[in-house]
Amino acid sequence: MSNDSKPQIIDSAEIFRGRVFNVTVDTIVEAGITYQREVVHHRGSAVIVPILPDGNVALVRQYRHPAVRYLLEFPAGTLNEGEAPEEGAARELEEELGMVAGCWEKLSEFFVSPGFCEEKMWLYLATDLEPTRQQLEADELLSVVPLSLTQAMEMVSDGEIQDAKTIIGLLLVAPRMRSGIWTAEYPAV
Repeated sequence: MSNDSKPQIIDSAEIFRGRVFNVTVDTIVEAGITYQREVVHHRGSAVIVPILPDGNVALVRQYRHPAVRYLLEFPAGTLNEGEAPEEGAARELEEELGMVAGCWEKLSEFFVSPGFCEEKMWLYLATDLEPTRQQLEADELLSVVPLSLTQAMEMVSDGEIQDAKTIIGLLLVAPRMRSGIWTAEYPAV
């Protein structure tokens, strides 16, 4: 198979339009083979790893219906139309935790499940937090759960934290928090 030719989308039929995402059935031609894929189209999300002034990480506990259970996860949310990921992260931090960050750092960006979904998540570290006012939406029923890094990592190992974006965030900040190595902009916590 040659890498010279890019697969071509020859048809895309929308089969669902929702508030958060849309679904299409795309017909693709790749290396002379025609096939179809169902694709979930999503604007993307911002995820925040908030480091509290005491050095704990702040997670939220909320019911996630597709998982049919309450999950512990980092604050996150769908980007608004035309919203930059860093703006969405700041908005979500204030909405869900009632805090603003004095220091921000982009940690990563990744696709959630690229086999069927185009959603990309942008992951940010938020430090130097100051309280404001939590601004939950009417259907956001969550509680804030502060945990030490050790507690959070043990909960990942024990299967108590099962949210992928949270596991990725913890794995990215754990070495830095354990070593106390932070950039000049982001003091050790």
